[in-house]
Amino acid sequence: MRRSLTTRSGTVNGRFCTTYEYEGAEYDVCDSALNAMLVNELFADTELSEEDKQQLLSAMLFADLPAAIETAGRDGFWDMVDAVLWDAMGVDLYGTRGAAGCEEPVFDWDEDAGRIRASLLQAYGLDWDAVAGSMSYGAFLDLVAGLMESGETPLQQAIYYRTAKCPRETKNNREYVEAFRARAAHFALHADRTEADRMDAANGAMASAFAAEFAAAERAVRADG
Repeated sequence: MRRSLTTRSGTVNGRFCTTYEYEGAEYDVCDSALNAMLVNELFADTELSEEDKQQLLSAMLFADLPAAIETAGRDGFWDMVDAVLWDAMGVDLYGTRGAAGCEEPVFDWDEDAGRIRASLLQAYGLDWDAVAGSMSYGAFLDLVAGLMESGETPLQQAIYYRTAKCPRETKNNREYVEAFRARAAHFALHADRTEADRMDAANGAMASAFAAEFAAAERAVRADG
């Protein structure tokens, strides 16, 4: 994903957009956190045909679709979509780039929805419903990564127990290890869902991008400590 302090965002035809560049041309992409969640659901949908998904995706990504098609040209349109979708949301449309960040997904949009809402409110005073449509997906990832520096939050606690290694049990720490295992079991993603299911439900690329952001923040905090 590509983010910069000079990135321009604004409203186009009533929709939050950020300007991305591809082959010298600029495109206003609807990259709000809320729209990213909807794109995520689109990729996970098992009932829609690929043709239906293509039509919906293009309409979801561009507030002025005809202008985007005219600028990119019909022959180059989907290559442009692949590029801006990667920059905006870390989604590998053609499956040629590899998972964003190459990190193991450690969350689930559905299972952790409440934790995400509560953590944004606790750490930043942000109501997800109020800001999701006017905050880019990249900014959302930055906020979630920043939770590592914002004290303990519900999402941070869940991810910690999903990723931390359980200490080796000794005669002196048995109670602690048992408590650790209990918390890890409590926060574990549903055991009856395979990894493939979770990847379909949360889109592997987006989940991996999220995990990469969180892991980077965690490493930075540990280095500072």
